[in-house]
Amino acid sequence: MTTVADHIYINGEIRTMDGAVSDNATAVAVKDGRFVALGTDAEISALTDSETSVVDLAGAVIVPGFIETHLHPMMWGLMLSGVDATTSACPTIEQLITALAARAAITPVGEPIEAWGFDDSLVAEDRGLTAADLDKASTEHPILVRHLSAHGIYVNSVALEKAGIDATTVDPEGGVIVRDSDGVPTGELCEVPAMSLVHGLVPDMNPDASKIAMLRAQEVMASVGVTSFHDMYVTAEMYEAYRQLDADGDLRLRARLYLGHGVHDQLGELADSTDRVRVGGVKLISDGSIQLHTAALTEPYHDLGGCHCGGMAIPAGALGVLVAEHHAAGRQVAIHTNGDQAIDFALDAIAAARTAHPDIEVSHRLEHVQTLREDQIVRMVELGVVASIFVNHVYYWGDRHRDRFLGPGRGERISPVASVVAAGLAYALHCDCPVTPVNPLFTMNTAVHRVTREGHVLGAEQRVSASDALAGYTSAAARLTGESSDKGRIAVGLLADFVVLDGDPLRSASRELNELSVLRTVVGGETVFEV
Repeated sequence: MTTVADHIYINGEIRTMDGAVSDNATAVAVKDGRFVALGTDAEISALTDSETSVVDLAGAVIVPGFIETHLHPMMWGLMLSGVDATTSACPTIEQLITALAARAAITPVGEPIEAWGFDDSLVAEDRGLTAADLDKASTEHPILVRHLSAHGIYVNSVALEKAGIDATTVDPEGGVIVRDSDGVPTGELCEVPAMSLVHGLVPDMNPDASKIAMLRAQEVMASVGVTSFHDMYVTAEMYEAYRQLDADGDLRLRARLYLGHGVHDQLGELADSTDRVRVGGVKLISDGSIQLHTAALTEPYHDLGGCHCGGMAIPAGALGVLVAEHHAAGRQVAIHTNGDQAIDFALDAIAAARTAHPDIEVSHRLEHVQTLREDQIVRMVELGVVASIFVNHVYYWGDRHRDRFLGPGRGERISPVASVVAAGLAYALHCDCPVTPVNPLFTMNTAVHRVTREGHVLGAEQRVSASDALAGYTSAAARLTGESSDKGRIAVGLLADFVVLDGDPLRSASRELNELSVLRTVVGGETVFEV
C-alpha cells in the first residue's frame, strides 16, 4: 500500500547531512511527524491525496533543523523585561546609569531594578561598575546589573545593605565579594555562591513568569532555525513551566533539559519525558568566566602580573563526589569548564566515576571548553566525553583574550574546533544565549572564519569547513546526546525537523553563512516559523 503523506515539500535542494541520499532528491514527504520519503518532485508528489499539504520551495535549500546545545531561554526571556545593559544599548556607564534612573522613575519605591548584559571589557570606560556608580541611578531601589557572562552581578548600596553584605561578610566558598583596598565591598559579586547573596532581593521565578519568558525566547529561536534546544540549568519551577507549556500545546520546539544538582530529588518520578520535553541530565558549574578572571587556568592570567589563575566554583573534591553520584544514577552530567584547570578536574572526576562504576555507560559532556588543550582532547576521546563548544567567544572576546586575559599563545587557540574535529571527538557548537545572541548561522560562520569583532583572524589553524560547522548544529549535535536515530539528519524514519534557507550553506563561497536567511522552520512536519 502506497503511503499518503501529511505534508510534502517539493522543488528544493536537500542537504541531508546523511551522506546516503542521491543528489537528485528535490523533495521530501512527511507523515506522523517523520520523514517517510525523499526523492524527485514527481516521486514525492505521487504520495499525496486531497488532504496532503503541498509546499513549493521555489528552489530554496532544506537542511536538518538546528540543535542549539547550550543556552538559557527562560533566563533570557525574563531578562528581556529588564534594562538592556549591553554595549549596543548603553556603550558607556553614564548611559547605563541614565537608563537605570529612567526605569527607577516609573518603578514603585523599594522594588528592585534589574538590568542584564553589562560587559566591563567592552564598555567605553573599560571597567566594572561600583555601588557608587549605581547609587547615582537610585538610592530608593535595590539595583542589580548582571554581567554578560552571567558569572557576575553589580549592585548598589541599597542592595548591599538589604542583603547584609559589609566588610565583615566572609566570601562564600566558590564565590568572590570584590572589595576595595580597605576591604569594603565595591558592589561586585562574582560566581553563583556570591551572587546568591542578593538573589533574595528579586521575586522568585514562578511558572507563569517562566512560561511567558519561554514563549518570548521560543519565537526568536524558531525565527533563526532552531528546532531543538538544550536548556542548560533548569530548576524545579522552570521544569513545571515546561510541563505546562507542553501540556497546553504551546511548546513548539523540542526541549532537552539539564537540571541543577538536587532538582532530580525534588521532582522524583515527575522528571519524565515527552515528545517535546526530555530530561537530558544534570548541569554543574565548575569554574567561572575568563572575562571576570574567575575561570580556573593552569597558568596565570596574562594581564594580572603572573600571580592569579582563577579558581573553582566547585572544588575538585566536591566535583568528584557530584559526578560520581550522578554517574552512578545513570545521568549524563554537563560540566561548565572554561579554564583548562577546570577541564582537568572535570576529566579526573569522570575518570574516577567510570572506574568506580565500569558497568554504567553514560557519555558525559564538557561545556564551553574555551582553553581546551591538545592532550585534553585525546583524554576526552579516551573517556568518551563529548564537547559543546562556545565558539562565539572568538568573535565577541577573541581580541581581548589574545591581548589581555590569556595572551597571544593561549588566546589564538581558544575554542579549538578544528583540533576537536580532527581527533574525532564528538562535538557541537553553541551560543550560550543570553551571553551571546542565538543565531546558529552566525555561530557556524564564526567557526568557519574565526574573525573577531575587530576584524582579525584568531587562530587560522582552528578554522573548519562549512560542512563541519553545519554538523555542529545538526548531525554532530545529535550525536552529543545519543539522538542520531531521531534527529540531526534528513533521512527516512527520522523526525521531520528541518530548516529552509535562501541559499546553500555548503556552497557559500560568495556569501557568508550569517548572510543566509531562514525562510521556514519546521518541527515534526509542522511549520513553526515562516517569512
